[in-house]
Amino acid sequence: MSLAVIILAAGKGVRMNSEFPKVLHPILKKPMLRYVLDAAQEMKPDKIVLVLGHDSELVKESVLDYPMEIVIQEPQLGTGHAVSCCEEALRDFSGDILILSGDVPATSVLTLREFTDSHAKNVADVSFISTLVENPDGYGRVLRNAEGEVLRIVEHKDATAEERREKEINAGIYCVNSSFLWEGLGGLDSENRQGEYYLPGIINFCVSRKCGVQAFTLADSKEVSGVNSREQLGEAEKTIRREINRRHMENGVTIEDPETTYISGSVSIGKDTTVCPNTYIYGETRIGDGCRLGPSVYIEDSRIGDNVEIRFSSYLTGCEVEDGVVMGPFCHLRPEAKIKDGAKIGNFVEIKKSEIGVGSKVPHLSYVGDADIGAGVNIGAGTITCNYDGVNKHRTIVEDGAFIGSDTMLVAPVKVGKEATTAAGSTITRDVSSGALAIERAAQKEIKGWAERKRPKKEKS
Repeated sequence: MSLAVIILAAGKGVRMNSEFPKVLHPILKKPMLRYVLDAAQEMKPDKIVLVLGHDSELVKESVLDYPMEIVIQEPQLGTGHAVSCCEEALRDFSGDILILSGDVPATSVLTLREFTDSHAKNVADVSFISTLVENPDGYGRVLRNAEGEVLRIVEHKDATAEERREKEINAGIYCVNSSFLWEGLGGLDSENRQGEYYLPGIINFCVSRKCGVQAFTLADSKEVSGVNSREQLGEAEKTIRREINRRHMENGVTIEDPETTYISGSVSIGKDTTVCPNTYIYGETRIGDGCRLGPSVYIEDSRIGDNVEIRFSSYLTGCEVEDGVVMGPFCHLRPEAKIKDGAKIGNFVEIKKSEIGVGSKVPHLSYVGDADIGAGVNIGAGTITCNYDGVNKHRTIVEDGAFIGSDTMLVAPVKVGKEATTAAGSTITRDVSSGALAIERAAQKEIKGWAERKRPKKEKS
């Protein structure tokens, strides 16, 4: 059976108390709407239609990379009206239409596949996902007869006190045959407290016409929890984060404290890697086998090789780290930093737009920016590449085997040759020849009797 997907994302999200569109609020640094779009894409539908309303231009700009058609709901007259706005876009489609909400980000593709398969197997006209919750406030209730058949769905605001005691809720995910959908939407009315056309009314219309209705009851209610408040946003993030962490652990990654570990879904981690508490890994990060990360490490959009150790409170963005590197604690790798095999980056070191060669060491208290450091180089404590003249950035080159003494200032553009040495405390402004010692410092001067001269004198009375 052919499949199309409609995603409803036109709501304002008043309870978020935000100037920002609700569906763009991030979960693990990714807008929640993109979770729904990713799941929809994985269903491999013939077509995806996204319904936008409030702040439509801002939302549209954030999802233009998805292959889909966008329709605008104006004015916003309820979820039923939102789906009806898609009729023109799906006029030539024949098959099942899966309807998702842009503010329900935690539903797995596995659940959606089981749901649509069940819909097809039971030859239902309309199927919807229901679930049981302890606190159903705000959700539409599923009402059944004594035989367990669905009678209707009643929205919370329209429910009686007795109906509100029901714990089975409508999760807001539907699968409807296209041959019935548009007719069913025509049977909706706005006779309710909100004065809107509710999509759940299609269930009631279907029951009244004695058509096939299926409630697909999901055991894990967290998968279909909607986000209407900041608190619910936090709960959705927990649900998604736990599932991501579970998958990594299942694949051979040790996560010492899953409750304090934040990994986005786009990250890959090799087997036998250990992730310590309070670690954050985001974006298109790729981590190899046998690494140890943390505690309290932040990594984003970076490539980490095998058997790398990143120690306490290190911060890496947009960088590449090859095999066997040890770094930290308290180091900062900025975009375009490349650390080659076996190098060591120590505490309080910042590296930006630089390559550190095989086996080289930058052990502590250094800034290396816009530099090419060769293999087997030692960068002494307090070394700084002075790369910025106030207008332009300039590069520093340190060739293989060089020894940079502590507190050396390398004023770019400058080159230190192979196996050359700079003496501690030197300011290097000219190129240093291979094998040479460069020393630049003022002559030491000693003033005898200084302490006596500076000692306070007692004034005579």
